[in-house]
Amino acid sequence: MSGTKRVYGLDEKNYFKFFGIDEKQGISVRSLTTHYKKIIAILKKDTSFEGVSRLEFAKRAFETLADPIHRARYILEQRGHENDFQESVRPDDMLFTNQLRQELEKQTTVEDVDNFIVELKEQTQFIKDQIEKSIDSYQNYRTASGLLSRFYEISNIHQSAKDKKEKIQEGITYVVFNR
Repeated sequence: MSGTKRVYGLDEKNYFKFFGIDEKQGISVRSLTTHYKKIIAILKKDTSFEGVSRLEFAKRAFETLADPIHRARYILEQRGHENDFQESVRPDDMLFTNQLRQELEKQTTVEDVDNFIVELKEQTQFIKDQIEKSIDSYQNYRTASGLLSRFYEISNIHQSAKDKKEKIQEGITYVVFNR
């Protein structure tokens, strides 16, 4: 689209309208980055208080929209699903994350934990894809909210796995007893 001038909503408070892009989960971060750089170039010329404020807003909007999880939370909040994501946890989510925690307990070597972390990363990518479908294709914000909750739980387990790996590397031994 060279030669076409993009219209940015620099007075808008909605991040998507500010960048002049469609309000959806599946946006191109590359395209968003291009728009962000153009907006920064425009706003840097304005040294007034309002210009500096818009520059800070642009940065905050970009950081939110560039991250798929922050973007999903933002979209859900815009759609009126401004709730504690812990409330969206379903029993099967709790069962799933409990199984992951038990699986982590069984890991006793760095290699085992590394393999477990790879599985967690695959799970989180799958969840990100499902969040995008829930928001963009189905407009099912309740499901997206539940998926976000599952994502955060898996993120906590991922951090626990990294901590366990570090302890194993420091020489702390984990033994699994059959009960």
